Amino acid sequence: MEPIDQYIFRSSEIFLTHNNTVPAEIPAKFRDSVIDSLDMVLAGRPARAVLLQETQPKSAVVSSSVSGPPHQADEDGVWMRLRAVLASDDPACRALVSPASRALGLLNWHHSTRFCSRCGTPLSAHPSEIALRCESCSSVYFPRISPAIIVLVHKGNDVLLARHANRNQDVWACLAGFLEHGETLEECVAREVYEETGVRIRNARYAGSQSWPYPDQHMVAFHAEWDSGEIRVDPAEISEARWFPWNDLPAHPQQGTVAWNLIHGIFPQQFKK
Repeated sequence: MEPIDQYIFRSSEIFLTHNNTVPAEIPAKFRDSVIDSLDMVLAGRPARAVLLQETQPKSAVVSSSVSGPPHQADEDGVWMRLRAVLASDDPACRALVSPASRALGLLNWHHSTRFCSRCGTPLSAHPSEIALRCESCSSVYFPRISPAIIVLVHKGNDVLLARHANRNQDVWACLAGFLEHGETLEECVAREVYEETGVRIRNARYAGSQSWPYPDQHMVAFHAEWDSGEIRVDPAEISEARWFPWNDLPAHPQQGTVAWNLIHGIFPQQFKK
């Protein structure tokens, strides 16, 4: 039988061998902790995404994906934050960026989509698609992707960063928010910046995009220029927002995050100062 690559996740961490590859089988010590699994093809190879029992609450998972420790080793391998895999220069980790992000996103969807929203019948695997179907009413449920924008606003040589009210109080991050029905991505950028800080922007320009499977986001990154307005934060969303010079940035999301890529010019389409 052909080996099956095992993409083993625990909260926001993935388990890798000491060579930074996915194992060919689940270590025996993890087998009793499996709460869900999904077979698929990743990077052209048979693969199984495996979810272990969570060891921390959901709010901590999101925070640690941005600012948590990068890895924890044991005798069989290493637990790495997916964010650390995204940031790594190691060729083995780079090869895992797309398949691991896909595996975690699909696994999150599979684990949270159990019953038909029309009739309440338990769902089963679709015979030919990566989807779930209802045997009772024939409804089909495909994986969910939630598009969101993230933006770095420029004012001369300064950039606008904020501390969020409900998470990651130790870092200053770019402004971000989910796309709403009926609006373009550029309209979403302008709306989110104004709602959260009271600032009007112009010249929103696409910078890049990145999968962010916490649990199912796809982040679309922009640069924009300040147009008018003084900072007035929405306290329900933002605890503080400030302009910072490029050469004196505060603590901000770590390498591998969408915000890091945007702030440090990693995306291919970048703002030219």
